Amino acid sequence: MARPVGVDAALLQQSQARVPPFLAELDRLVSIDSGSAQRQGLERMAAHLEQRLRRLGARVERHPARPGGGDILVGHLPGRGDRSVLLMVHTDTVFAEGEARRRPFRIAAGRARGPGVADAKGGVVMILQALELLRARQGPNHAPITVLFNPDEEIGSPGSARLIAEQARRHAVVLSFEPSPQNGVIDSTKGIALLNLAVQGRSAHAGADPDSGRNAAVELAHQVVALQSLGDPARGTTVNWTVLRSGERPNVIPAEASATADMRYSDPAELERVRQQVQGSIGRPHIAGTTTTLALKLRRPPFPRNPASEALVRQAEAIFRELQLPLPAITMGFGTDAGHAFQPGSASPAVLEGLGVVGGGLHSPEEWMDLGSLPARLYLVVRLLETVPLSGSLHRASGDDLPTGKVREIRDALYR
Repeated sequence: MARPVGVDAALLQQSQARVPPFLAELDRLVSIDSGSAQRQGLERMAAHLEQRLRRLGARVERHPARPGGGDILVGHLPGRGDRSVLLMVHTDTVFAEGEARRRPFRIAAGRARGPGVADAKGGVVMILQALELLRARQGPNHAPITVLFNPDEEIGSPGSARLIAEQARRHAVVLSFEPSPQNGVIDSTKGIALLNLAVQGRSAHAGADPDSGRNAAVELAHQVVALQSLGDPARGTTVNWTVLRSGERPNVIPAEASATADMRYSDPAELERVRQQVQGSIGRPHIAGTTTTLALKLRRPPFPRNPASEALVRQAEAIFRELQLPLPAITMGFGTDAGHAFQPGSASPAVLEGLGVVGGGLHSPEEWMDLGSLPARLYLVVRLLETVPLSGSLHRASGDDLPTGKVREIRDALYR
């Protein structure tokens, strides 16, 4: 990497020197199966990370992430001033037991591969290695830092959402370490909800007396076809039917059927629009004698664009300009724990997502992490931590600038 004018040459050199230990630690973590329900693997991750945080001088707490399979680790590093920073990322993956053995960590053609290499074990290691650099350079002369590692993000963070929100409220800045699809940052993410349709009919013998039955599967099929266009691209809303279930025996007219749709949204008002549209459709059954009910389950609130986060984006852009690199700010269709950290209507914290590694192919056997981007990413994180003011607060506009009331309503529903 060239050394442009204005760059912190010492930090750039230190960041480059960190790549081998970064990859060694990443290899160790990728070799651990840590799916959201794999308690043994999640405990191995937690044990390693607790030891690492203590070596950095942190006071570490453990909180069970019920109903998930592991513990949330919260590490507190003392510092100076009142502008504390929360660093967070998840330790779980979407992969089955044995995947780490089938696809071990490997490096080829400038990329590292393996289950969870980018999402988000690369982000875990980014936090640890950046803190090693920061402590070597600054000692305790930085803002107070809290690190939060949670084991249930891939299933919607049911056991950690409340703690994330509580911790976020105590900090001026939240930096989240999901991977970036480009060498950039993420300034907004979508909320997630699940739509569940349940159809009740009446069973009957499929050959001897089918007309006495009320076929729940056929009614479900009609409803899914009628509701296949619930999304609204202009509003950033997608609704996709993904799981359908009905029947157990081929010679029985099914009395029950169900379908689940994945909903992603930026505008919280879309939840009510979609609810009303579904209720209107299921109120007009196609198969007489069947009834359909809707359950709308909130999984994660949106992390909308907002002035405080945009101020962090500008700060990060200025740091990347020291390296003569662009830093795109991206809106992502997936939901992340940044939605739980964001506090609608509050002056803090300022939240920024996507500070992990650069990678792609997430949730697939093709998942990869870009090696060449590591020094710049480490440089960015350390400089962000070094340039957070030790006192004062970031201004966030209120009122009509943010959908505060609706986002707060969603958060309250999630944490009940």
